[in-house]
Amino acid sequence: MISTEIALLLDKYRHKIKAVGMHHEKIAELRRMLNHGTADQSGLRFAAEGMWSQQKLLMAGLPISAFYFCPECAYSREAFHLAQSMIHAAGEVCLISKKVLGKLVDRDKPDGFLSVAELPMIPEHELELILPDNALVMVLDGLESPGNIGTILRSCDGAGVDALLICNPKVRLTHPKLIKASMGAAFVIPMVCFAAAEHCVDWLVSRGYEIYLADSSAEECYKAARRGGNTALVAGSERYGLSEAWHGGGDAIRKVSIPMHGICDSLNVGIAASILIYEISTTPLD
Repeated sequence: MISTEIALLLDKYRHKIKAVGMHHEKIAELRRMLNHGTADQSGLRFAAEGMWSQQKLLMAGLPISAFYFCPECAYSREAFHLAQSMIHAAGEVCLISKKVLGKLVDRDKPDGFLSVAELPMIPEHELELILPDNALVMVLDGLESPGNIGTILRSCDGAGVDALLICNPKVRLTHPKLIKASMGAAFVIPMVCFAAAEHCVDWLVSRGYEIYLADSSAEECYKAARRGGNTALVAGSERYGLSEAWHGGGDAIRKVSIPMHGICDSLNVGIAASILIYEISTTPLD
């Protein structure tokens, strides 16, 4: 029954749909995105795979440039309705076979949904315009793991963080592991890239932010952190730590740590940042 409805749906939109095979240039581009992140010069386009990611894209209202659909893998009424919504939303629609899908997706029983969209990056000069009073922002300095960045984005979304600021980016923000780990948060959390930590420090200090650095050597416990207005939490690379610029911000900057009672001297940065995010986000404004 569902297969019949999907066939009728595809026939209805046949003017918008085209079939593409493994050797088509669009499949080659999609494969690069799924394996390595962005494949274009703008640096913002990414590939999303799975029904959950398409649902999050639609919820976020991001422009979807292309939708790739394998009707052989769509079995449920939910899949039918989602395919209908994606066909409406996407700039172009491509049909792919189950064999092509198997070459693109490295997991058992894929559901036949892939798309290409663009991350909602914010230019630095527009950041202040989108932030509310008493803003809470997360800053990542030199992080090297896309999975950790995705995890932190997910925590930012859950805790109500207003923006993610990224200094010294070491990985593509379109990396598939980042997109997957964020569980859709990358689609809605405003992100701004600063080429150097110094620029980010100056931006925050000049606007009166209280800045907390996650530093495993700090004597002050993270539970001492308080929100008195605009607040920034800063986490650095697990290998190299924070840039030197963060240690010259004067009284606006405080270091906090998470107590470690075992043989390990620190937590994974994704876990540590998430703890700090939730602690400060639930602290009442002074």
